[in-house]
Amino acid sequence: MDSSDAREHLEMVERIVAASSRKLDVSGELFLVWGLASGTLDLIVQLVSDGRVPGAAVWAGPLIVIAAVIYTAIRVRQYRAMPAGRMTLLEREFLNVLWIALSMAFAVNVIGGNMFSQWAQSAIWSVAAAIVLFYIAVHGNRRALVGAIVLLLSIALANFSLPIAGYVLAGGMYLGYAGFGLADMLARE
Repeated sequence: MDSSDAREHLEMVERIVAASSRKLDVSGELFLVWGLASGTLDLIVQLVSDGRVPGAAVWAGPLIVIAAVIYTAIRVRQYRAMPAGRMTLLEREFLNVLWIALSMAFAVNVIGGNMFSQWAQSAIWSVAAAIVLFYIAVHGNRRALVGAIVLLLSIALANFSLPIAGYVLAGGMYLGYAGFGLADMLARE
């Protein structure tokens, strides 16, 4: 075997090892953006329910979601522009868990809209966010574990404080989901 064949074999082994890595690298800024967006939606609905802002304020909701979707689309395009084969098997599995959890939350909110009150619908999104964070946590990320626990605690607290449930659920999203994203971004710098 000559030196060029040996180099090719070493590069192939490096690609195999990289693809089978147990490292789960997530994008903290997406958690930050979606945590802020989700928390703000809960906050707006609570403020409207309390009569603190006019009912027309709920129209900010679709604009917030559209802004988060546009940001996400831009980031996904940037990720796709990265060299092929950079994503590990574990990272691909994570994306599957993310899409399943969020798709199920969306489906349940749409098809079960009459069964779930407004705060139950918000809590369903918190459960989906907690599932995603627990998945990250089982792969060694303690910040994700803290975020998931915060989300579950916010649901429990909201359950016993219905007059202010929106504030509590918003706080869970701000501290649990967006907080995880910010902590993860700061930990990488």
